[in-house]
Amino acid sequence: MGKFKVEIFPKAQNDLRNIVEYLNTLSPQAALKYYDLLVDKTNGLSELPERHPLARDEQLRLRGYRLLLVNNYIVFYVINNKIVEIRRILYARRHYRELLL
Repeated sequence: MGKFKVEIFPKAQNDLRNIVEYLNTLSPQAALKYYDLLVDKTNGLSELPERHPLARDEQLRLRGYRLLLVNNYIVFYVINNKIVEIRRILYARRHYRELLL
């Protein structure tokens, strides 16, 4: 099976930056650890991105959103041909539906 290209959209880049900035106020070591983990997991989507489930929400599912859980965060992505589009990275307890539609 061929590799997929992983593309992180600007909003997801901003989400990642905000996560790291927030965690840095609590613990610089935790911030670096989470950054590395999130980057590693999103880059891992280049292999078999279909292994993660489609969103349960019907409107998100119809738009092709898939979810990758990374500890307390959810990486929302769409597979478009051979490109994995990382759309958002949000705290799991947020009301994310409004942020994605």
